[in-house]
Amino acid sequence: MLFYNITKFFENPYREDMIVKISFLASIVINLAAWIVLYWKLNAFSYQTEYGQIFLHYNIYFGVDNIGSWYKAFIIPLLGIIIIIFNNILAYSFYLKERLISYVLVISQVLIQVVLLAASIFVILLNI
Repeated sequence: MLFYNITKFFENPYREDMIVKISFLASIVINLAAWIVLYWKLNAFSYQTEYGQIFLHYNIYFGVDNIGSWYKAFIIPLLGIIIIIFNNILAYSFYLKERLISYVLVISQVLIQVVLLAASIFVILLNI
């Protein structure tokens, strides 16, 4: 029964759709860029700042309102991976019934990854 479900997954036309493939690969590349940029820049901050504390959030009304360890900035790309997984599971389940919903989900995950990459860059710029 399990083998049947696995082969059914690989035979689904969802995996062959070019929009789905391009959106998935673009999301993964953008998310990897967020991981690399954060690690490349914030790993250096961990050695320069006392106790590895960095600014994590800035508000125009109150200024810096969240300070934490440098590795807590990696919650942003981790959230991106969770969104990729969740959106692809939903898009896979909707693909045969309603392709438009599936396309909206996979394209929106690319846009969400761009926003999360921008948030990662802003965390870096906040700490320079």
